[in-house]
Amino acid sequence: MTLPWMAAKILLRPVAELRAHPGNARVHGVAQLEQIKASMLAFGFTNPLLVDEAGVLIAGHGRLEAAMALGIERVPVIVLRHLSPAQKDALRLADNRIAENATWDQALLREALAGVQAAAEIDVAMLGFSADELTAILAAADAAVVDGEAPEEADQPEAGGGGAPGAAEMDEAPADDPADAEPDAPRQAVTRPGDLWLLGEHRLLCGDSTDAATVARVMGEDRAALLFTSPPYGNQRDYTTGGVSDWDALMRGVFQHLPLILRDDGQALVNLGLIHRDGEWLPYWSGWLDWMRAQGWRRFGLYAWDQGPGLPGDWNGRLAPAFELVFHLNREARQPNKIVPCKWAGTPNKGSGLRAADGEVKAYTHIGLPVQESRIWGETAWLADAAAKLKDIADQHFKRGEYAG
Repeated sequence: MTLPWMAAKILLRPVAELRAHPGNARVHGVAQLEQIKASMLAFGFTNPLLVDEAGVLIAGHGRLEAAMALGIERVPVIVLRHLSPAQKDALRLADNRIAENATWDQALLREALAGVQAAAEIDVAMLGFSADELTAILAAADAAVVDGEAPEEADQPEAGGGGAPGAAEMDEAPADDPADAEPDAPRQAVTRPGDLWLLGEHRLLCGDSTDAATVARVMGEDRAALLFTSPPYGNQRDYTTGGVSDWDALMRGVFQHLPLILRDDGQALVNLGLIHRDGEWLPYWSGWLDWMRAQGWRRFGLYAWDQGPGLPGDWNGRLAPAFELVFHLNREARQPNKIVPCKWAGTPNKGSGLRAADGEVKAYTHIGLPVQESRIWGETAWLADAAAKLKDIADQHFKRGEYAG
């Protein structure tokens, strides 16, 4: 049999030379893009993109988005020069739809999944099946071939009360609140490395915070009075870019640029949480803190960010963490900005409970002095409030599809 064309060469092309087709009807949600990225990180870029002679995608829009999110600069492509415009459009549809028409042999699928699940080096989450699907498939007793879906639960009562006698009636689920609906993800991420977004009074740069030029670009001539940041907690998670192989190097790479960010009297607040290994918690921040001190930054304060009561759970006998730490670093102290009226203003102070080294409560604890007229805004709650406000700003722009992380 003679085919009209057969691929004979795979090329490596810079992603900057490739363009998504604006009429591509296939939409890749955020969850699926995460699955594609995880697959690439585990197995490599195994499926070349199909492009026309102008570099416009015919097949592989999801793979290109995932590759760009991972920072891959060159990707494998097959150039199709023999297709007419109508044939390109038809292949874009057929490439997706024909694959959807395949079915699963449930017996063989269960056998294959069980084998993969037994392999220690494979994470079954990267296969594209949800946890519920995996549970249903592995537990199914029949070997029926079904159309690409996990087998339906057996013995379900029919709608309208046709179930077995005595079957419990299910409470009617509450109607979904439209405000809780997730917006459709943009067909293609808009933001590219180097893009600087002006969000009212805020500036958001897509770039590398370990790069001095990137930091200088987002800050301009301004210097901040406060830095509040929450870096990765050690190498606890793999994230989506391959993980954190050297946490100390990452932290040094970022915090070496503090002079480009903060004023001389600027305060740095760094949120870190506990991680546990081999039955004990790890002070993974010790090396970074020693390095910060060598750069002239003082360990000015250490705060516990209260995140609710610690409750027993599946923590090998320990209470579930009820807090995270906030490290307060500076080079010089700064007077707090007390702007909120205090309802106890003028009340004689009965002593704060602070004691001298000998245990005596002395005058420096403000005994007998009136309470000041103003207090610090929000006291310690301002940390969570500020973080929530920043998240709200980001969420609003994500919902409008203006940028993608």
